[in-house]
Amino acid sequence: MAFRSKFSAAEAGKHLFLIVTCLFVFYPFLIMLQMSVKDVGQIIYGFFEIKPPFHLENYAVAWKRVSPMVWNSLIISGGTALLAVVTAAMAGYAFGRMTFPGREPMFWVIFAKLFLPGVLNLVPSFVLAWKLGLLDTYWAVILFGASGALPFWVFVIRTFVRQQPQELFDCAKIDGAGEGQTFVWIAVPLLRPMIALLTINVFVAEWNNYIWPLVTLTTPAKRPLTVGLAFLTSSYPGDYGQLMAGYAIASIPLLLLFIFGMKQFVQGLTSGAIKI
Repeated sequence: MAFRSKFSAAEAGKHLFLIVTCLFVFYPFLIMLQMSVKDVGQIIYGFFEIKPPFHLENYAVAWKRVSPMVWNSLIISGGTALLAVVTAAMAGYAFGRMTFPGREPMFWVIFAKLFLPGVLNLVPSFVLAWKLGLLDTYWAVILFGASGALPFWVFVIRTFVRQQPQELFDCAKIDGAGEGQTFVWIAVPLLRPMIALLTINVFVAEWNNYIWPLVTLTTPAKRPLTVGLAFLTSSYPGDYGQLMAGYAIASIPLLLLFIFGMKQFVQGLTSGAIKI
């Protein structure tokens, strides 16, 4: 009985800690939601009060302002995630299972990129995008966003592929499969949890990216949410309710991605933890 009471007390303490942590995490989000249904007067004179009238029209006004930015963010984040998935999966498989001259030096050069701070690449990347004529295009954000994610994910996928049984790949080659067929029919199904984790990670990172789109996209119609909302904050400094409604709308795609991709996200984390 004593052990059971101690165990129950430990469980209660653990759950209490998790509840408090969740409250701290979600408190700013709840503040944003309650501000999004208020006008300026309610925010200034009753910041913590939640009572009618609720100004749901803030969402209609905010949607008109942010809807183009939502599509821009979807194009940029989706394109970056797709390019990163295809490139990282193929490169990780090549470094993990194929033999070619310079394989190890090339891999360690890519891996060394992990140790460079992102801000250190800002000026060289901008100059390269300028020389390639990519400035003020979606490609400037998509290509450089995907390349920034590749060093880590190539390392992860290479490690994951190398830990798989060699017999699987040998059987495919005995049956006459080439490297491309082996990659599609053997490696990709094995990599499915890691691909899901990679997709969610890169999509969220690019959705929240601010500095690179700010310096490369100068046309207002091409701005993603992170940059566009910052300009809205300076353009409409008094419309706090409508601005918070815009932020709430901006968070919906990420919430949906988390809700529908949570299972794959957890599977990817556990697969990577076991294999790495």
